[in-house]
Amino acid sequence: MDEMILLRHGETEWSRDGRHTGRTDLPLTPRGEEQARALAPLVEGGSFGLTLVSPASRARRTAELAGLTGYEVDPDLWEWDYGGYEGIKTVDIRRTRPGWYLWRDGVVPGDAEHPGESAEEIAALADRVLSRA
Repeated sequence: MDEMILLRHGETEWSRDGRHTGRTDLPLTPRGEEQARALAPLVEGGSFGLTLVSPASRARRTAELAGLTGYEVDPDLWEWDYGGYEGIKTVDIRRTRPGWYLWRDGVVPGDAEHPGESAEEIAALADRVLSRA
């Protein structure tokens, strides 16, 4: 592998507002769609041996607007499951957990759709994706 390009999805309502957005499948805002289209010159004419995209609609829409075709949806690219912190701002978490830092302190369990993931679990997902690449 000579080069790897990572693209993050465009803006959603929650990313704009600073809310932790993991598994909640939010659409792009109009600004997020503009951001995705602005990526097109970066990938235009590129020859990619493998193009992987998160199952999130915001990620798939970003890829499409950027002009990436023939991508494969990879469930290992879902964003961090923030558990009980899904949709919550860092400043609000720190009101009850002063100095909270995701990588050190983790998340609290959430509901059945958002049980939460540890840093070790996220690392394992990233390792699987990198092994594929």
